Amino acid sequence: MALKLSAPVGDTNRITKPDPKAGETKFKPVKNAAADVELVRLMLKANGFSSIEISKKCDASLIKDIRSFQKKALGFKKPDGIVDPGMRTWKAGLPKLQAMIAADQKVEVYEIKEGGQTKQVKVAEFEEGEKALKHEILSKARMMYGQAECWVSFCNDVEKTRQAEEGMMMAIAEFTMSTLNSDTDPPWTQILNAQSEAAVLKSLVNRAKPDWKKVQKQDAKATKTYNTGQKAFDKFIKARIGTAGKAVFTLEIVRETSFTIIEVYATARLMATKGMSPAKAHAVAAAGTEAMKSGAGQFGEYLAGNKVTWEGAAKKVAGDAFFAGLAGALGGKLTGSFLNGIATKVVSQLPSKAFQNFSQKALTKFMEKMFTTTVGQEMLKNAAKETVMLFKPVVLLGRPPSQKEVMDAVVKIVSGGIMSSGPMKGVSEFGSKYLANSQSFLAAKLAPNAMDAIVKQDLIAKYGADVVEEFAKKHGPGIYADVAAAIQDKVFVAYANDILGGSDGGQSAKVLQKQMEEKMRKDAKLRKEIAAMIKKQAEAKLAKLAKAR
Repeated sequence: MALKLSAPVGDTNRITKPDPKAGETKFKPVKNAAADVELVRLMLKANGFSSIEISKKCDASLIKDIRSFQKKALGFKKPDGIVDPGMRTWKAGLPKLQAMIAADQKVEVYEIKEGGQTKQVKVAEFEEGEKALKHEILSKARMMYGQAECWVSFCNDVEKTRQAEEGMMMAIAEFTMSTLNSDTDPPWTQILNAQSEAAVLKSLVNRAKPDWKKVQKQDAKATKTYNTGQKAFDKFIKARIGTAGKAVFTLEIVRETSFTIIEVYATARLMATKGMSPAKAHAVAAAGTEAMKSGAGQFGEYLAGNKVTWEGAAKKVAGDAFFAGLAGALGGKLTGSFLNGIATKVVSQLPSKAFQNFSQKALTKFMEKMFTTTVGQEMLKNAAKETVMLFKPVVLLGRPPSQKEVMDAVVKIVSGGIMSSGPMKGVSEFGSKYLANSQSFLAAKLAPNAMDAIVKQDLIAKYGADVVEEFAKKHGPGIYADVAAAIQDKVFVAYANDILGGSDGGQSAKVLQKQMEEKMRKDAKLRKEIAAMIKKQAEAKLAKLAKAR
């Protein structure tokens, strides 16, 4: 920045005359050129006027500040509010302006706009603010996407029910509700739009260098779409509650359908009033409705004159409620401590030879993620269905199983067939080959790169470029292979466990290996270790060759 004024800045009505004793001749007209005004404002700021705004406009406030500076710094009895190029006011303020500019040039800064004003901030301050903003918007995007996923999941269940996948009675109930009130139809457009826009926002903000203009625009769009989806889903749930309640009390329909509508009503009610997930609400509603239905059935048997004992009726009601609750849970995702417990126990049942290079912690973390995927949930669902059949005779005798018994049974069934699943085949293949593959990658890629980027320049300085280049071609591959073999297996094991812990089973062995190699490539500590080993071997060999010559 040139620290010179092209013309005077300040009050256009000059009240002073040139002072020959101070070396002043005829004054130039006050022009208030934009660049000059900005420079004068910077000069005043450097001289303690911290509240002054940096702009290119000369106003009454600036003239007042100039007069104040002239009075304090120069002792003018009648300050004129004008800064003339090269004269007393400018000369008095220039040293501190120069110091401020010099200090600013030592610190890398960004220019940002805040509240319509342009300001400069240090890079560290900018990056810290950017990091916080990224975390805030990404958390918001994930929340909106997760909530939209929940809406979509519930509405998918409704559609499955309408297609009679949950039985004819449930399909009749859904048909009845839809006929009575079209607002009970899932609001697909609104909730899918909310899910889609939240996904776009996640993608934009989760980049290494987000385009903040695009993020800001998408944030506003995704928020608006999410709010629309929320209102549509709330309206949908309220319509189901109201319509189901009306159907139960006013329609003359068969007893079985009445109980089915009660279950639909109860599920929606529990979601709306208790904040339950679709799976949990359905499980509770199914258990309660089945107990009600079973109890009514036993009372009907009694009225018909059939032999019914209190003990037998109680066992029948308890058994029916247990199976309905477990069956309801099978319709949604199993989560929480139950899922974590299953993951830990299944890992302990895995064949040790196939997974000996992985830690229990990494395997458990992988298993927990895998069980939340579609493939994993299907495994658990099928295992739980087998568990229902396994315990039915015991429950009908009056002893419902404990959670531990149910979990152990599910673990036993899952463990029996998990090794034949796609996810476990991929992990097993990755585990059996990653040591050899990683050593090959190190010898073929990482070591040559370390030689070129780090080691060569030191060797060239000592032995000359031609000698080093010839040496690298002839002896390099052997040194790289030695270095790869010397790296301890525990280094590769640590990388592999990290990669496994971040996988959900949807990645092939080849993809997992690529992820591991990329992690090794980015590890600065590993690169330095490889470079040091190469340099040590190369210098020893070069020294021998030099003596031989």
